[in-house]
Amino acid sequence: MMGRVMLGVFVFAIVFRVLIAVTMPIKIYMQAGYDDALSINQALSILDGKWLGTYGTGTLTKGLSFTFFLLVNHFSHLSYPLFLCLVNIGAAFAIVKALAPVIKNKYLSGLGFLFLIYSPATLTSDFSLRVYRNSLVFAAVLFVLAGILGLYLRRKETLKKRLPWSILVTIAFPFFWYLREDSIWLLPLYIVATFCTFFGIVVQDQPLGSSLKEGLDRTWQLLKAANKQKLVGNFLLLIAPLIFTLGESLLISKVNQNHYGIFTTNDRTKTSFAKLTENLIQIDNSDYDSEAVAENSGIWVSKKTFAEAQKVSPTFAKYRKGIEWIWNESIWPDAWPVKNDELPGDMFVWALREMFKQEGLYKDGAANEKVFKKINQELAEGFKSGELKKKKMFFVSKQSNGKKPEDMGKVFSYMGAGILETTLYKSYQTSYGGSIFMPDQPAEVVLDLLNVESVSTLKKGMAAESKRTKVTVWIITAIIWIYRIVSPVLLLVSLGAMVIFTAGYIKNKKTRKVLADYLIIFLGLLLTYLVYLFGVSWFATWAPNAKGLFMFFYTGAGVPLIQVIELLGVALVVRNVQNKLFESKVSLN
Repeated sequence: MMGRVMLGVFVFAIVFRVLIAVTMPIKIYMQAGYDDALSINQALSILDGKWLGTYGTGTLTKGLSFTFFLLVNHFSHLSYPLFLCLVNIGAAFAIVKALAPVIKNKYLSGLGFLFLIYSPATLTSDFSLRVYRNSLVFAAVLFVLAGILGLYLRRKETLKKRLPWSILVTIAFPFFWYLREDSIWLLPLYIVATFCTFFGIVVQDQPLGSSLKEGLDRTWQLLKAANKQKLVGNFLLLIAPLIFTLGESLLISKVNQNHYGIFTTNDRTKTSFAKLTENLIQIDNSDYDSEAVAENSGIWVSKKTFAEAQKVSPTFAKYRKGIEWIWNESIWPDAWPVKNDELPGDMFVWALREMFKQEGLYKDGAANEKVFKKINQELAEGFKSGELKKKKMFFVSKQSNGKKPEDMGKVFSYMGAGILETTLYKSYQTSYGGSIFMPDQPAEVVLDLLNVESVSTLKKGMAAESKRTKVTVWIITAIIWIYRIVSPVLLLVSLGAMVIFTAGYIKNKKTRKVLADYLIIFLGLLLTYLVYLFGVSWFATWAPNAKGLFMFFYTGAGVPLIQVIELLGVALVVRNVQNKLFESKVSLN
């Protein structure tokens, strides 16, 4: 009887979640040329047989995963909000299924599944309603985690049982890699987990001895004695995600070369243009700029830095009028205003693109490369001769400004804001907002791509749609508030459990076999979460007046990590309460 009641509740919760998704209208921002509209227009161009469309300043700036997601959505004939909801549900099912060896209670697994599909990251306006790549981050991270952890937790089982998880991560990892340009933060977890999985496949349950030397010797013996064909097969399955990611990179680069004359997946983190922005960022301006400008973390490249760069680069100096246009006529100095009338943060990157286009570039990728490569050669000579000096800072990314030791306080402050956003959902909310379309692009074409019949715009239909969705907005707001109350409790329980059971692991050898996987996964996810927040915080400090906004909008990938940690913590506590944790007969594999 209890099982039937739970099944009924479970089915109702899923149906209700789908109804929420299809009730709330989507937001389409076609004025966002480098963001929302870019992926939409690229999908339309592919449907029209024109690859990514006419070459321009934004053509190669973003990964293509969301573009292809839109195409799959289109051919599914399902509306965008319904399709996205089903993908989120699929990702939640995958991670819960992957964790089955450590979450053995089926009711807890079911509750964990519901906990994930109702996550605020899948309900808040800026992630779930806006047709933008951020809406996919939650599901993409869960799918990758499911593949990685599914393989790790089944490392001592047969190849047949590991194969589905290998296939999953082989598909999910390249998709995640090309969803955003900062996906490298998940790579260390994949590498470490892959090593641990391979180690488990080799060692199985064989004793390794009591010392490190004995363990290494015994591992080497087992490795030599293993069936080489099976060993190679297992290894290839484990590194298949990297192979497929590289293959996808080569394929996309080749297609881009055929269409635009440039062999690359994107020109934001690669190509000579990326090198140009890196060179400009690293020019030390402390000798010729005021202290207020030189020490301002919101200013990556100052006016005088541009002038100094032109002095050592005759090719760059040819664009002097265009550079003056950036400050005098373009929108970028006012995008995120900073003091001293300078360009804020990475706004100079987008300003440079439009300036070069005005000056005759961005008609052909090969021509661009030739010009940018020449400028870089001249800047390199300037660094070599001493005419230009490099900033005495530490750089963790070539595409963001460096930091000094005294800047780390600000980075940690931003990390704190990110933790609040991803654990307390401080800025997460849902409200109705109309779409924006451009006069030269029929809205019907965009709606047809998304399999959506109609949307209201900022000028028409807003009031009616707001009234129609009032109840749904209230329900979602209530759900988010529930998570704000419950999530910090779950997180404290999870972290507390990790500390307590880590002490138990150290003191009692009998508990290690059962606790090891929990604690390893805990530690891996927690470190990955902190690395991710550190990277976002490092970049975001250029906008001191937008700390809350940036650490909300750019930290969505932290939510699934935290929620999986919370789910594991509760599972560990429940298993201990049921007196099933420390039984010697219990094995996770």
